[in-house]
Amino acid sequence: MPPPLHTHTKQYEIFHIIEGTFLFQKDGEQVTLKNGDSISIPPGAVHTFKNVGDEPGTLHYELLDAGKSEEFFQRLVAEIATIEDIGAFFAAYDIELEGPPL
Repeated sequence: MPPPLHTHTKQYEIFHIIEGTFLFQKDGEQVTLKNGDSISIPPGAVHTFKNVGDEPGTLHYELLDAGKSEEFFQRLVAEIATIEDIGAFFAAYDIELEGPPL
């Protein structure tokens, strides 16, 4: 499932497409990226993405600075079924939910 439309208040993200085709939305504009393409998402940019190819895709991304990202993802995977207020959960990690996934 693609991530919801969201904003990182403190982190800079860089996505590198390793294989496949992905649709990214950043600040209301959409772009399709393929193997070898990259996109940078500065703090405060409202964004999301999804795989739009016929096959599974692979991407690599960097979060600068990493902050509490490892803890965020570990807790999200372990607790997703029991999180009552997903907005508050994200906010605790400096991520603001802005809308549904693509």
